[in-house]
Amino acid sequence: MAKNETLRGPVSNLKYIEKTGRTMRYTDKAEDATIVNFEIDGRAIAAMNFDFPTLTEGDDVEVKGAGSRGGGMEAVQLHNHTTGTEWQFDPRSAARRSFFRGG
Repeated sequence: MAKNETLRGPVSNLKYIEKTGRTMRYTDKAEDATIVNFEIDGRAIAAMNFDFPTLTEGDDVEVKGAGSRGGGMEAVQLHNHTTGTEWQFDPRSAARRSFFRGG
């Protein structure tokens, strides 16, 4: 079972990813992204981009999530201390907007 963890620090290596069917590609448009990847202190973090707040490099964020064996983290909550925005992953909402059903 994955261990719940909390990280806080500046966002780096920010990437927005758009998934269409089985194809994934990087995008510059946060509103088109379905996945967000970034790092805090060199630790990789991934989040589903359902109603995800816009991040910018250097934002001071606090992320709660499940750690993985590979050392990364899947975010379930985010608080951006720079902008004051908050986000929480809701699996029921995500299931209604499944990647495979076209969002």
